[in-house]
Amino acid sequence: MFNDIDLMGRILGAKWLRNQVISNNIANVDTPNYKRYDVSFESLLQSKLGQKRLELKATNHRHIRTRLDDLTPKIYRETGSSVRQDGNNVDIDKEMAKLAENALAYDILTEQIKTKFKLLSSAINEGR
Repeated sequence: MFNDIDLMGRILGAKWLRNQVISNNIANVDTPNYKRYDVSFESLLQSKLGQKRLELKATNHRHIRTRLDDLTPKIYRETGSSVRQDGNNVDIDKEMAKLAENALAYDILTEQIKTKFKLLSSAINEGR
């Protein structure tokens, strides 16, 4: 259960970062030569979760890490395209759609975490 909550927390962090990046793209929609940024996370998550066995990595002889410890979102810049003649590649409609999609995913995840904590609280209270 705690692994699920930890994983969901990491996903929430990535969604929060993506929200900030998309908001920054929207704020720069009229900035000449601005190139949009995005967050890479889901493909890394899928590759980590698709591993058949739990690989442990030791960074110190006293520390043990799990395969999810290095699961961090990466910000990258899309430089290959331009939507307008001034060099800006931000499409406001696409950014607004991505922002809405990201906000919905964030809300769903927070509800799932809330449900996990309610289950945990219920188990603790029934054990008394």
